[in-house]
Amino acid sequence: MTEQGGTLGIQGLDCGRLFDEIPCFISIQDRMNHVLQANRKLIEEFGDPVSKPCYAVYKGRTERCTECPVDHTFEDGKEHVTEETIFDRQGMPHEVVVNTRPLRNCEGAIVAVIQLFTDITLQKELENRLHDSLVRFHNLFDLVPCYISVQDCEFHIIGANRLFRESFGARPGDHCYEIYKKRSAPCLPCPVAETFQDGRIRESEEVLIDDSGKQLRVVVHTAPIRDAQGKITSVMELSDDITELRTLEEKLASLGRLVGGIAHSIKNILEGLRGGIYVGNVGFRDNNMTDIRTGWQMVERNVTRISGMIMDMLYCAKERSPRRLPVSLSKIAKEVLDLHRTRALDSAIRLETEINDVDTILGEPRDIHALLSNLISNGIDACLADQIEQKTHGVLTRIFREGDRAVIEVQDNGTGMDDETLGKLFATFFSTKGSFGTGLGLLVCRKVSTEHGGTISVRSVPGEGSTFTVKLPLEAKP
Repeated sequence: MTEQGGTLGIQGLDCGRLFDEIPCFISIQDRMNHVLQANRKLIEEFGDPVSKPCYAVYKGRTERCTECPVDHTFEDGKEHVTEETIFDRQGMPHEVVVNTRPLRNCEGAIVAVIQLFTDITLQKELENRLHDSLVRFHNLFDLVPCYISVQDCEFHIIGANRLFRESFGARPGDHCYEIYKKRSAPCLPCPVAETFQDGRIRESEEVLIDDSGKQLRVVVHTAPIRDAQGKITSVMELSDDITELRTLEEKLASLGRLVGGIAHSIKNILEGLRGGIYVGNVGFRDNNMTDIRTGWQMVERNVTRISGMIMDMLYCAKERSPRRLPVSLSKIAKEVLDLHRTRALDSAIRLETEINDVDTILGEPRDIHALLSNLISNGIDACLADQIEQKTHGVLTRIFREGDRAVIEVQDNGTGMDDETLGKLFATFFSTKGSFGTGLGLLVCRKVSTEHGGTISVRSVPGEGSTFTVKLPLEAKP
């Protein structure tokens, strides 16, 4: 068959047969929306629609649709495309794409409109499933009780879950190190960068800073996210908050140090008691009043030490609100200085005071006494620990007014402390005296300050000394 004969053969095929074999729903409608003709697939699914209104056949309606693509094509003679839901004779819905096109007579007038329905029910079902999966994924992503972020190779945050956004206030495009490290440059080493480099999962422990400035101890896991070709396009970083766990571990470690420190202190006290008893017994044997008096003083001094230690332990263990009694800071300062003066003089340490006119504060007298006593005692200990012999050591106590607060400053020129020690100073049971200290003293100071509505801070320079500053509210005058 020639090419021309083949073409003529195709043109000679029965148009009705082609109309019926098209795998879509096809109908031809007049201006009244009556169906003039329909293909076999449409008749099989919807029944014979000829002479019936299309809106009754496809939608079970009794009146025309508000937005009808057939009407629009009759009006403007253009093709129109819409998405519709139609119902077959079993009442089953079909999601379809509707195409309408005008049919014209020899004079060009529109005499009918052909309407073609492409069934996209399966596609819509798949789209809905995908949408539901994405919604579930995002819900799970948001509800995970960890901090999750997704970052590109330049450390921009391109996605984050709800907990991350609420805790760090992150916005898409922000750098991770700016958001939760408050840095201006990337961290070194960086687990995200390492995962980008070799595609391996990384794990590390980091300290983050949330939007309120609070430090968070976290375990960080990083994992690569790849495209269809296997190329790493981003990295997911998951951070699990272990702040409470680490705090508990530190408290347990501090408790261990406390037990060891108390045991060592009690051992020293017992040795002092044995020495005092021995000297006293020698005095009784020899009828030597000097030895008896010396031995008794040693016993009294060590009993006072163990009594003070036990009282500090009881104070730290008990949660309570202090009484609000008038307290004269100048009077208590004098009592505490007199208490430590002998020990200071024996060690060639000067005790100096600068007490200005300070109003009475409201508080518990015994607590304020304990606070000042611990600070001055620590100052003396710092001077005793200093190995610079040519230095003249001293502890200066200043009490003055600053606005509506009374300020107590205790300054020594002893060993001083480095930044690492300062960071741990007010941790539970931390002591700068090693096995010779329990850490109870500064714990008592912090507890007294807090319970009285005040603050305690410290500044220190290694080799030059330290200054502890306590600020307490003054009593309101009538």
